Amino acid sequence: MKKFLYIATMLAAVATATTSCKSEVDDLFDTSAAERTQQAVDDYTAALTANGGKWVLEYFTNSGEPGYVYVFTFNENGSVKISGKNKWIGNKFKSETSAWEVISDNGPVMTLNTYNSIFHIFANPDNVLDPDASSDETDETGYGHYGDYEFMLMESNDDVIRLKGKKWGVTHYLRHLDPNTDDEAYLAEVDAMKAKLFSSKFKTLILTDATGERFVLTDATTGVFTGYPEAGDKITQLTNANFIITTTGIRFMNGFELMRATEGELEVKEFTYNEADGSLVEVSETPAVITAPEFTTLFTDNTLTWKFDNAACTGQPATLYASMVSEVKSALNETFKYFQFTYDKTADKASLNFQTQSRGKSYKANVYFTAETTGDATVKFAFDGTYDETAEYYYKNIPSLKKLIDLLESTEWTLHSASRLVPSQMTLVSNAVSDDVIAINIQ
Repeated sequence: MKKFLYIATMLAAVATATTSCKSEVDDLFDTSAAERTQQAVDDYTAALTANGGKWVLEYFTNSGEPGYVYVFTFNENGSVKISGKNKWIGNKFKSETSAWEVISDNGPVMTLNTYNSIFHIFANPDNVLDPDASSDETDETGYGHYGDYEFMLMESNDDVIRLKGKKWGVTHYLRHLDPNTDDEAYLAEVDAMKAKLFSSKFKTLILTDATGERFVLTDATTGVFTGYPEAGDKITQLTNANFIITTTGIRFMNGFELMRATEGELEVKEFTYNEADGSLVEVSETPAVITAPEFTTLFTDNTLTWKFDNAACTGQPATLYASMVSEVKSALNETFKYFQFTYDKTADKASLNFQTQSRGKSYKANVYFTAETTGDATVKFAFDGTYDETAEYYYKNIPSLKKLIDLLESTEWTLHSASRLVPSQMTLVSNAVSDDVIAINIQ
């Protein structure tokens, strides 16, 4: 695999020359410095345009922003097509063609030497107002994003080129893509991976290292993790690190150094998505793993609501749901709308909440319960016979409601989900009858 390391070679040559004891030294190169520099320029130009010239750029501006994904297609005629999709360009796929070249500037430098509106925005020295910020927030620093549009070419092989921003010194990577890659489809893959990894519904994630120590992570959807040791202090031991989402997982700009609860640090750099269980697994011989909190923690979280997916329920829960719909219609001439596990803030209690509707008027009812967590993924319900006034009426007139409550109390239930990071869909499976399944979705 061909590899260019021109800067290191030139530095080594200088060091050899300056430490020699001879008053005269032999020439170390067959060509002049100017010729060697031009050869580096030619080699990088050829590398960038080889095999279709299509690369994905993992681009970072500063440590306070996430990484941005751009697709570059370098052409031998001096044009480059740049494609992107991020909030700074309206969260819409956009492509624009500019001029590019590799020049000599104390080494080979790749420059985008005509303005590209979807990429140069990060290098503009303007005040920056985040599209997601409130209207009264302003930035008057005049430095913009601290982005670059000229990059020193540090080293290369057939698949990866390491770059360093000429002005701000941030390291970036170009990774070669198949020449038939569709730019928009590729960026859609990145979006799809983001949806698999993070959700605003689950504000807290857990990183567990190979020793079993746990770290609390927040702010995943911003692209800048905040983290601290679960057994430590979330004020004094708080650290931050930004990352980029790829088609396979995430990479950190400079690594993520997490403070341990007692002493020392844990540094992580890259994670890949595990399709088997929907977790993020560190690229390491002793990998750390990122997941959401335990399923029972999420199910009993009083800020979350879980709605029955009646079409996915099986066994007795499905039968009783259908009976509830039928009985509400026949006895009360009402339409049954839903069941959900939620938290009634007025009563300060967990609730099996449901709603019916008749002639445009809705009726909401709450049957109160407690849920004891008997393991990381098992829960035991207890209904103490308390409910609000509306629910009391249904409890006395709709037999299937009481039967459902009796079923919930009759056994422990085990929680399952296909994703350990975004368990937006879970099932409660009866430990007594495995076919009795309640499917629930986050609201």
